[in-house]
Amino acid sequence: MYDQYMGVIKALGFKFVPAEWGLCWGGIYDIDQFTALFSLLGCRYGGDCRSSFGLPDLRGRVPMGYGQSPGTSNRILGTLPGWHQRVLTYSYMPEHTHSHTYTGGSGGGLDLTVRVASKSGGKSATPADGDYIAGPGNSFGAVQDNLFLAPADVTSTAKIGGVTIAGGGDFNNNNLAIASTPDLTNAVYVFQPSQAFNYCICMEGLYPSRS
Repeated sequence: MYDQYMGVIKALGFKFVPAEWGLCWGGIYDIDQFTALFSLLGCRYGGDCRSSFGLPDLRGRVPMGYGQSPGTSNRILGTLPGWHQRVLTYSYMPEHTHSHTYTGGSGGGLDLTVRVASKSGGKSATPADGDYIAGPGNSFGAVQDNLFLAPADVTSTAKIGGVTIAGGGDFNNNNLAIASTPDLTNAVYVFQPSQAFNYCICMEGLYPSRS
């Protein structure tokens, strides 16, 4: 592999590093030791540009072309965009609504207590709002039409037996499962399906010509 240009990166299927090549693991090297390679790479991959420079770091990363194509963001040579995983925030969540259908359940019981005036002598055959049921006006048992008594004429009330109404109800809400506050602590994995290779860069070889 001595006929390769310096700075060329190759994906190798074997695990070791060939002679005159280096791992693309972000290693830092002395400029004095690899002056020609430094003149090509500069410090865009690391180093202080005075005595050291760095190699690309492709561990767990996918190479991509630099620049900007239609519909994409501009990528600068040597930068490291993207995330292995990302914690979502509210700004990533658009406003939305949820629909839910409730289903009726079985009926239940209803208790009703009726109070009547303990005073006899109803005065009205047609009840008004707030009137009480009253006894007949004739104490000798004659049938009377006036069976209602206004609240002002009632001195006391009493419960009567035999009047009980049972009722009630419920509904089925087993399918409702909406979190009021989303969990924003767990990270979401965003990497694409990939296969790992041994990326190496030529450190000693032919110096590329610009023409």
